[in-house]
Amino acid sequence: MNLRIFAALAALLLLPGWLGLFGNWCWVLELLSHFRWQYLFVAAAVAVWAAWRRRRAVLVLALVTLLLNAALIAQLAWQPQLRNARLAPDFQLRVLSVNVLGSNTDSQAVIKEVLASDADVAVFIEVNDRWLRDLQSLEARYPFQIAEPRSDNFGIALFSRLPLADEEVLNLGSGQRPSIAATMTRAGRRLRIIGTHPPPPMSRQMASYRNEQLDLLAEYVERSAVPVILVGDLNATPWSAGLRTLTAGALGFRGLDPPWRPTWRVRSPFAIPIDHAMCTAPLLITRRKVGAHVGSDHRPIVADFAWIE
Repeated sequence: MNLRIFAALAALLLLPGWLGLFGNWCWVLELLSHFRWQYLFVAAAVAVWAAWRRRRAVLVLALVTLLLNAALIAQLAWQPQLRNARLAPDFQLRVLSVNVLGSNTDSQAVIKEVLASDADVAVFIEVNDRWLRDLQSLEARYPFQIAEPRSDNFGIALFSRLPLADEEVLNLGSGQRPSIAATMTRAGRRLRIIGTHPPPPMSRQMASYRNEQLDLLAEYVERSAVPVILVGDLNATPWSAGLRTLTAGALGFRGLDPPWRPTWRVRSPFAIPIDHAMCTAPLLITRRKVGAHVGSDHRPIVADFAWIE
């Protein structure tokens, strides 16, 4: 094949990484915003090929694309204002979130992961009636529970070691997918925790439902009189327009451990981070961990929260 055709194809491979920057224009373009790790590796491969074949224009484009994606990934770790924060020694809270996958039958793997995590709070996504029955073996460890099981992969449950107050099932937006919210007290400090699962943006309408739910969650958090933790399968990566709207205000990835590790289809070429933990000040995430395979297409995430004095 003609070298010029190879060069043109190589340049086309770099295009999606740029089109994803305009995801706020169109839901299809936003789908391209999620694969920053993949674009990074593709750009590196194209740069090596272009240098070998001495295709200067393609090399420059590949290097700029590589730098773009490296910067978008690296900025998730850039939170210098939090590095020297003074943390309250008496406050620690561990939260686990896992999309169990409604069709997954390996409930024992999920239960084993929850117990091994030693989480204070566990949020379960895609909970149906069968899953809720299976998870009741955790009741001795997590006696305080809120659940809204559904058969359409949008059921949700929150299990806690700590007593819960002001419990709510929130049906935010036109999509009417439930979120769960409750207040708890840890070391004399009150906070609100929200578990949520917006729909995947696989059509114009579904993308609109997801973005509307994320927008309304942002408004809900802004109205909270106490600090907030939000966890769940958000069906959005940190680089997507929908999630940038959610984190534009008080809520953010505030932490010392960046949210860049893939949580969905982690062994495939399409692995992306769409399961998240966020918080508002004075809360701070000191550690994020992606858990083991539990039979779902998602991996659990575990986040440790501290309180800035």
